[in-house]
Formats: sequence, C-alpha cells, structure tokens
Amino acid sequence: MRRQLITLAAFALTPGFWLLASAAPQLPTFEDFRRVDRMRRLTGQLQTAELLSVAQIDASLIKRTARQHAADATILWGAAELLPDWSSKRELFEQTLRVGGTNAAVALRFACAAAEARKFDVAQSWLRYCQQKDADNAVPWLVELWVQRQEKKPLELSKPMGTWTTHFRDYSVEASRARISLLEAVGYSAYAARRLGFSADSAALTMVREMGKPPLDDAALPILKLTAQAMQDNQPFLLDELVGQSLERTLLANRQDADTSPQVRLRVMEMDERRDAIKQLLADMERNTVDLATEPQMVKYFDDMLAVGEEPAMNRLAEAVRRKASNQ
Repeated sequence: MRRQLITLAAFALTPGFWLLASAAPQLPTFEDFRRVDRMRRLTGQLQTAELLSVAQIDASLIKRTARQHAADATILWGAAELLPDWSSKRELFEQTLRVGGTNAAVALRFACAAAEARKFDVAQSWLRYCQQKDADNAVPWLVELWVQRQEKKPLELSKPMGTWTTHFRDYSVEASRARISLLEAVGYSAYAARRLGFSADSAALTMVREMGKPPLDDAALPILKLTAQAMQDNQPFLLDELVGQSLERTLLANRQDADTSPQVRLRVMEMDERRDAIKQLLADMERNTVDLATEPQMVKYFDDMLAVGEEPAMNRLAEAVRRKASNQ
C-alpha cells in the first residue's frame, strides 16, 4: 500500500539506481521522461521497458566523473550513493569523508550502506560515531538493533539512548542533492539530474519497515515508538510519514487494549484521514498538474522538495500551473 501510494507520483520517484557498465547511452531529456510518463498513465504500468531505459545510468560515467572531481566531496558522495557494488561504494564513501571531513550525514549513509551489504563491523564502527555526534537522531540506534537482528544476537543498545533522541534523519535530502550534483557533472540536464538523482527512500527506511514487522522485540519497543512519532513530525517526504504511520499502526495493534481502547480507535481514524488526504494529493498531482508543468517548473519543484518538503512543493507546483493556465 505504501509503495502504491508513493508511486502515484512516479515522475518524482524514479531513483537513478539502474546502472549499466556498457557504452554511454544518449542522455535522456525532459521530453523523453514526459513521453514515458504519459505512456505509463495510459497503460497503467508503473515500470515499463522504455521507462527503465531512460532511467539507466552508465556506471563507468559515474566513476570517470568522480575521478575528474576527486577534490569535490559532494560529487564523490553522489557517486558513492549511485554505484551499486560495495567495493566502489566503500572506496568513494571513505574518499568523501577524507576530502570533506567526517560529518554525521555521510557517516550515517555509509553505515547504512555497510549494514545493507552485511559488512557489519564497518557499519557498527560508524554507527557508534553517529550515536555520539548525531545523538538526537534515532536512526543510528535503530540501525544498530537491525544489525543485531541480522546477526541473530539479543537486541541491546551499545549505550543508553538519550532522552534528547527525538528526531528521525536518514539524510535523504542531502544525499539527493549529492546525487544531483554528480549527475549534473556527468552532463545530465537540470531536470534529468533531479529526476534520476532524487530518492525519498533509503536503507534506513527499509530497516524501519523490517524492524516494525511482528513479532516485536521488547528491547526495540522504545525506539520504535519514538521513531514512529518522529517520522510523522515535519518530515521532508510523504514516504517518511507513511512509513511512520504503518509503524505506529503495528505498535497500536500490539497493545493489549488494542480492540477496546477509544484512544487507539481515535488515533487510527486520524491516520486513516491523513492517509486518504495524501492519496488524494498525489492523485490530483498526477491527474491535474504534472503533465501540464513546464521543464523549468519541474526543476523548481524538485528544488522546492529538497528545500521545504514534498507537500509544500506539490502545492507550489499546482499553484504555478494553475496561474499559468489562467493567464493564457
């Protein structure tokens, strides 16, 4: 259900992770994406062969561009995000940290990538760094428990989580900006770089989903409750809110009074109303806005998403399209 809701805005959620190590293809244009989006809407197919074709990125182009910008930490980070193989990814993450200085955003993305690649020693090392330097962020604590679950160990935090740990940051905004910078350096247009470089999803979100599947471990309940709330508070992307909602629903269903509590019923109703509103917002964008927006408007839309958040960006784009239509 979450995926179905988000893919209604497929123009904004085609991540640039379809990599080929072959001869460089002709770089796609705004009109290429518009054509395949229209075909997708006509056929109802969310992933078509033509859409996958325009979304392909040559891994050799990424590596070559990273070598050409070896002193640019942002472009190096974008390359680390886009390359799928662990050895190249690790090398570029480490180079990013050397060139740009150690910071929590890159360190946490590196830790999550290492955990996903089952390089748990590397992941744990950077998670402990983030627990110290990014202490109000729930993500390094939750990922630590996810790693322990993969290793089939008892779940136990390496040190107590502080009362100030009240936020959820997976740094998808910053990572998207880095990927966009890399793709622009490769030679993609402003729109194509944003279309392929933007991604609201992350390894951390995948881990939240998996940690939220029953049966729930008692040791994980405190951080899961905190995460569910934080993911619905002022998050940049609607996907974060929807994943947080799903996690909260699981936690509510896990309560002994789940079937009798008026508070539980009221909270579920509130989340249902909000989910319906998000679904309607995405449907309106797909039906009434996206196909009418110009290329500069779509570039601004992506920039607004990364600056002020997805929902305000959608509202701004819809207003810009309506204003232009009324002036014609």
